[in-house]
Amino acid sequence: MSATPEEAHGQVILVSAEERPDLIPAFDELGSAVWPKFIGGDAAVVKYWGSLFSEALRRHQFLALGVDSDGNEQVLATSNSIPFRWPNPDDDASLPDEGWDAVLADGVEASRSGQKPNALSALAIVVSPARRGSDLAERLIANMKTSARQNGLDALVAPVRPTKKPAYPLTSFADYMGWTTADGAPFDPWVRKHWQLGARIAKIAPRSMRVEAPLAQWTEWSGLRFPLSGPYHVEGGLAPLMADCESGLGLYEEPNIWMRHQLEDGGR
Repeated sequence: MSATPEEAHGQVILVSAEERPDLIPAFDELGSAVWPKFIGGDAAVVKYWGSLFSEALRRHQFLALGVDSDGNEQVLATSNSIPFRWPNPDDDASLPDEGWDAVLADGVEASRSGQKPNALSALAIVVSPARRGSDLAERLIANMKTSARQNGLDALVAPVRPTKKPAYPLTSFADYMGWTTADGAPFDPWVRKHWQLGARIAKIAPRSMRVEAPLAQWTEWSGLRFPLSGPYHVEGGLAPLMADCESGLGLYEEPNIWMRHQLEDGGR
């Protein structure tokens, strides 16, 4: 999927981490500027994220490279996906409530044990702030569809993290997901982008990511202090952080929205 240097000058090309293992550090470098700090404390991230760059899974991790006329490269965007085992792909409701964490864990374990996956899940698309509003997200989603087909997988799904939900902390996730624009499209811009590219909303994943950590760690991540037990809104959070002063722990369970992309040509 990569281009020759002659073809690449002045263009944006997509390359996999398998093709360019030297660029693997760029995934975390770009992501750290975008993701809330507490996401790094998700148990599945801690246990499995590095395995995405194992020899078996590198081909599913992509970078969008800008190459100028002098051949200089710049990482403009990244995407992560993972093949996983979906026992009942004919039933969208059977997608796991544990969403992102579940497919990451299952995909890595399946790869380690040599078991055959049947579906591809998106995990992340990160576009550098300077290239927001470009077509890079569309290109990376289209590339995932191509990858799913080429690897003989039956479905492409995504546990989507709505980008504007943190701006509405007092609104429940379910109510927020019911909001639409005047023309009937999903209100959230990132959900709407997937929808415009042919994805349908399948279900809510109520526990897609889970971060449990000492309150002192939450203070370091968020800058907040927790004098009383109860819910707190942390910057970038899609749901409240539940602080328990007696145990000294804070629990954050993040909902995402499962979306399923059309792999065949045609409508939604």
